[in-house]
Amino acid sequence: MNSLAKRESLPAVTAAGGVAILFSLFGVLISLLVVMLFLFAPETRTRAGVPSAPDATRAMTEVMMVFLLALSVFGVFVGIGVLRRRNWARIAILIWAVVMAFASICAIAFVLFVFTTLPMQTPNVPDAAVVMKLMRFFVVLFYGIPAGVGLWWIILFTRKRVAAAFTNQVEQTPATDPSGFPHSESAIEPLAKPKPACPLPLAILAGWFIFSGFSSLLFAFAPLPFTFPLYLFGHVYFGIGPKIFLSSMALILGISGVGMFKLKPWALHAILAIQSLFFVNGLFAIVSPTFRTEAREAMEKMSTQYSGFPSNNPLLTDTTLQSGMIFGLVFGAIIIGLLLFLRSRFLEQAAAAAAAKT
Repeated sequence: MNSLAKRESLPAVTAAGGVAILFSLFGVLISLLVVMLFLFAPETRTRAGVPSAPDATRAMTEVMMVFLLALSVFGVFVGIGVLRRRNWARIAILIWAVVMAFASICAIAFVLFVFTTLPMQTPNVPDAAVVMKLMRFFVVLFYGIPAGVGLWWIILFTRKRVAAAFTNQVEQTPATDPSGFPHSESAIEPLAKPKPACPLPLAILAGWFIFSGFSSLLFAFAPLPFTFPLYLFGHVYFGIGPKIFLSSMALILGISGVGMFKLKPWALHAILAIQSLFFVNGLFAIVSPTFRTEAREAMEKMSTQYSGFPSNNPLLTDTTLQSGMIFGLVFGAIIIGLLLFLRSRFLEQAAAAAAAKT
């Protein structure tokens, strides 16, 4: 029996798989170069003899590069899976596309915002405006390529024909009956019902939660040259408390993301609870008259622990902080709305999966 997945070559999908492999190999190369540089290159020092990067910063960078190396190696397998039309690879590359496009677009917006708001120190440069235009151009180019590729992947791998090629659910009855006459269209039906599966938008979110959960967990345990503050319902916490809280939330998010892939209702509700907690905390912060003052004081305390943070950072203005909070609230509201909107479909699939096991 032939299927549409076998008859169509889908060159765009093949090209996407090749691009994924190239991106991943580039990530492998960069991460290996940085790790080798930190491991084998002598430590650079300033004129005063002080190390240019504290030991904790070097260790944190090495941990992050090893994490990037692991992700890049996994990306190579994702690209190969796309070429071989594996459905898990289609889900993985969609998650990759969403994360890459979102991060790149945010990076472009942030860097352009920095270039236009911060006073740039360019002494003895008569054509400072031209230099800034070139910097903006290269920033947009550097982040625009992955943003464009991510959007291309999202559009490509959500098309029905492409999805059918990966799920292989378009196998049909033979075009003719035993007598040799063509079947009527009503007789040409799928041979097998699709298995219960997590709705695609929730599957992408589940992958996002696994990635962000593991990244936050890694960040919580990575050696940092400063103590990271945590704002929670009107109070700023330092020390081991924020690390315990953030690592716990990250662990729950990661486990719940896996549970969503396995169609576990508790996983969806756990993620809804965590997202609602952070959303309410954000609302509490944005209406608090003391949050912006407390945030600036917390950042100044961090700058005293680590000289790499500039004092009087112009990014910590009231406008910048409020804009960041509004963006976080809007993003959180979109996630919560999507979880609630697809909750009934998810529970239906979960019930079907449970019934299939009995």
